[in-house]
Amino acid sequence: MKNTLLGIAIILATIIFSLCAVSAAQANEGEILKITSEGDEVVNLQMRLKDLGYFNYKVTGYFGGATLDAVRYFQEKNELQVDGTVGPQTKAILYSDDAKRCTIISSDVAGLLPASRGGRSSYGKIVDWFEEGQYIFARGSTAKVIDVNTGITFNMKRTGGSYHADSEPISKEDTEKIKQIWGGWSWKRRAVIVEIGGARIAASMHGMPHAYKHVSGNGMDGHVCIHFYKSRTHVRNKQDADHQAMVQKAAGK
Repeated sequence: MKNTLLGIAIILATIIFSLCAVSAAQANEGEILKITSEGDEVVNLQMRLKDLGYFNYKVTGYFGGATLDAVRYFQEKNELQVDGTVGPQTKAILYSDDAKRCTIISSDVAGLLPASRGGRSSYGKIVDWFEEGQYIFARGSTAKVIDVNTGITFNMKRTGGSYHADSEPISKEDTEKIKQIWGGWSWKRRAVIVEIGGARIAASMHGMPHAYKHVSGNGMDGHVCIHFYKSRTHVRNKQDADHQAMVQKAAGK
C-alpha cells in the first residue's frame, strides 16, 4: 500500500513539474522586451534587427537607447504600433519572411560616443551636418532629443529639410514636453543633444511650429528646425549664429 501511494506521489510530482516547466517556457516566449531588458532574447533581437538593417551597432544583450531607436524604426517601417517595445505582434513580423528591410547609409556613427550600459558623456559630439549629420539623422528616422539645461527628453522624427533637419514630435506627450521646456511656442534657440543609433550629437533647436506637417495626431501644427554644426537656414542659405552658439554649448564648449 505504501509503495502504491509513493508511486502515485512520484507520478503527481512529475506531472506538476512538467506543467510548471511548460508554463515557464510559454511565459518566456511571451516576454515583452523593452528598455533595460537584457539576456539571450535581447541578443536575438539585436542580431535580427542588425540582419534587417535597422541596428548598426554591436550586439550587447542589453536593451538600451540604440536598440530602442532600432525597434521604433522597424515598427514604423512595418506599419506596427510604434511604442519601442517588442511584444507578440512585433515579434511575429520581426522573425517572419514578411519583415521589411532597411538600407543603412554608411557612416562613422559607431565611433560617435556610443551609448553603453556603462554610462555616456553628458555632452554631444560636434558633427558636420553636410558631411555626416544628415546621414546619421536620416529622413524618416526618429531620435531622442535631450534639452541640455533641463535634461527633459522627447522624441522627434526628421520629416524633411536639406540644410538642417525639419522635425516633428511623434506624439502629443512629446509635444507637451517641448511646450514645457520653451514655456509655450517660441523661436528661442536652445542647446540640445540628438541621440540616435548609439551616437550623441550636439545640436540646437527652436520651439516654434511652422510650415508643413507630416506626423498626424501629435498636437503640433507644423514642424520645428533642428540645427547641427555648419547647418544652414533654408531661406537665406546661411549659418544662423544663435543656432551655432547653442551647438557649441551642447558640445560642452
